[in-house]
Amino acid sequence: MRKTFQIWLFIFVAIAFTITFLLSFFFQTRQAQQNAEALIRLRFQDAQKQIRINNENLDRIRQMVGEESKAKTRAFARMIMIDPTIVGNQDRLNQIAKDLQVDELHVSDSKGILVASYPCRKEYKRYDMNSADQSRVFMPAITDPKFELVQEMQKQGAGSAVVQYTGVARKDEPGIVQVAYVPKRLEEAIKLADIANLAAGFRIGSNGEMVIIKGNTIVSVQDRNLLGKNIADFGVPLRQFAKAQKSFRARIKGVPVLCLFEKIGNDTTLLGFLPENEMYVSRNSMAIELTVANLLLFVVVFVLVSSLVQRIVINGIYRVNHSLKEITDGNLDEKVNVRTNKEFNDLSHGINCTVSALKDAIAEAAARIDRELEFARAIQLSALPKIFPPFPDRKEFDIYASMFPAKEVGGDFYDLFLVDNNHLAFVIADVSGKGIPAALFMMTSKTVINNYAKTGISAAEVFTRTNEYLCANNEAGMFVTAFIGILEIDTGKLTIANAGHNPPLLRQGSQSFQWLKTKNGFVLGGMEGVQYPEAEIQLVPGDVIYLYTDGVTEALNPSSEFFGDPRLLETVNQKIEGIFSPETLIGHIKKEIALFRKDAQQSDDITMLAVQYFGKSTEQISN
Repeated sequence: MRKTFQIWLFIFVAIAFTITFLLSFFFQTRQAQQNAEALIRLRFQDAQKQIRINNENLDRIRQMVGEESKAKTRAFARMIMIDPTIVGNQDRLNQIAKDLQVDELHVSDSKGILVASYPCRKEYKRYDMNSADQSRVFMPAITDPKFELVQEMQKQGAGSAVVQYTGVARKDEPGIVQVAYVPKRLEEAIKLADIANLAAGFRIGSNGEMVIIKGNTIVSVQDRNLLGKNIADFGVPLRQFAKAQKSFRARIKGVPVLCLFEKIGNDTTLLGFLPENEMYVSRNSMAIELTVANLLLFVVVFVLVSSLVQRIVINGIYRVNHSLKEITDGNLDEKVNVRTNKEFNDLSHGINCTVSALKDAIAEAAARIDRELEFARAIQLSALPKIFPPFPDRKEFDIYASMFPAKEVGGDFYDLFLVDNNHLAFVIADVSGKGIPAALFMMTSKTVINNYAKTGISAAEVFTRTNEYLCANNEAGMFVTAFIGILEIDTGKLTIANAGHNPPLLRQGSQSFQWLKTKNGFVLGGMEGVQYPEAEIQLVPGDVIYLYTDGVTEALNPSSEFFGDPRLLETVNQKIEGIFSPETLIGHIKKEIALFRKDAQQSDDITMLAVQYFGKSTEQISN
C-alpha cells in the first residue's frame, strides 16, 4: 500500500509540477512577446519623433533660407530701382553677386525676356522666362508689384547642380528680378532629414533592426545593399505585409524573428523585428530557475507528505488490515487497537463492535442452520427405502442400498420398487449442488421418476419424460445425473438408461466385475427435448450389478488424493469373507473407503446400490 500511495503521490505532484511549469512557461512566453512588441513600438515612437523633429528643423531652415533669399532679392531689386544702369553694367552685376553671396542674378523686361544675367552665359542671353515650367512660375511678377516667390531647391543643367531661385517684381518698371544660389545649410539639412538615413540609427535590442518601406520597396535599412529592393527580398512574406495588423513570425536572413508593422503615412511603413532567441532570453533563464526551484520543492513536498501519511495513515491502515485479516481468516477474537487519531479510534471501536455482533449472529445462525440441516437430512433419509430385504417373499433377486450422508445435506438418492409382479425398478441419482435446495430438487426428481416408472413405460421413456418435467419447473437451474434399471424378473432381461451418471460395475457369473459401457444421455433437467438411449443386458443367475455416486470415487484422503475408479474396481474384485451378498459388497466397499480416507472429512454423500439376480433359484450364490 505504501508503494502504491507513493506512486500516486509522485504522479499527482509530478502532474502539478508539470502544469505549473507549463502555465508559467506559457505566461512568460506571452510576456516576453508582449515586451518585445512594446520595445519595437517604443523604437517606432522614437523613429517617428525623430522624423518629426527633422521635418520641423528642415521647415525652420527652409523658412530662414527663404527669408534670407527674399531679402537678397529685394535688395537687388532696390539697387536696380536706385540705379537702373546696373542692368547694363556686367562689372556691377559681378560685384553685386559677390556682395550678396549669390551664384546667379537675372533681370527681365516687361515681356519676361532676360535683359541682364550673372554669370553671363550664352543660354541666359535673351532667355524667355515663359518658355519653361521652372521659370514660368515667376511671370506673375511682371503684373504684380508685390509678387515674391522662393522656389524649392532643384537640379539645374546637365551638371545636376542644386540651386534655389527667388524672384520679386522690379520696382523701377514692369519685369522680374531673380536671384539663384546654393543654400548650403538647407542642402545639409535636407540630407540629414532624408528618411533613408534614419533606420540605421535605430537598433532594436542587440540584434534587432528597423526598416522603412515605401510601397513594397525598402528605403531605409542598415544594410545599404538592400536599399531599393522589394520587402520580399528581405524575408518578409508579402501576404503578411499586406494584411499585418498584429505581430507575426518570419525568417529574416535565416533567423526566426518577431515582426511588427506600423504605417506612418499614406505609403510609408515602419518594420521592426527582434530575433526570437533574444526575445526569449529572460524567459529561458526564468524557466531554468523555475525548474530547479520546482524540482527542489517537488522533492521536499513528496518526502514530507509521504512521511506524514506513512506515519499518520498508512501505518494505522497496516495495523487495521492485519487485524482484519485475522478476523477474515476466522479469528473472531482478534481486536483492532489503533488509536493514533480520532478517526482510527472510532474505526477500531466500530470494527470491534461489528465483530462482536457478528460472532453472536454467527453462533445463532450456525445453531439455526444446524437444526435446519438436521431436519432436512432427516427428511431426505426418510424418503429412501431403509428396510432390507425390501421384498422378503421374492427369492429371485437380492437388493441392497445405503447412503452415508456427509455433514452437509446433499442431493444423492436411490430408489427401488416393483413396477408389477414381474418387473423390479431400481434408481440411483446425484443432484447438482448441496444444501436444502439440492435436497428439495432430489425429492422432486425421485417422485417424478418413481411415478413415471410405475406406469410401465421403458427406462428411456422414463428419463425422457422426467427431463421434460424438470426443465419446465427448474427456475433454480439445477440438474441431476441418474441411472435406472428395470429387471424382468422371470427372464433376467435388464433394461437400463443412463442420464450422465457414473457407469455401473457388472459381474457376470464367476467373472470379475467390469465397467458396464453403455451410451450415456444428457443430465436430467439440463436441456429440453433430449431423447435418452437405453440398452438391454441379459442377466443369468448369480450376476451382480453395482451402482454408486461420485462420492465413492471422489472420496479424499489427507493427501487430497481421490479414491478413484481403479481403486474402486480393485476393491469390488477383492475376496469378501463369508456369504457374498449385495449388503456385504456395499459394506466391504464402505470399509475400504473409510480406511483410505483415514481422518479426512467426508465431503460428499456416499451412495451405493447393488442387485444380485438369482432367477427362479432361491439359493444365493456364494463369492
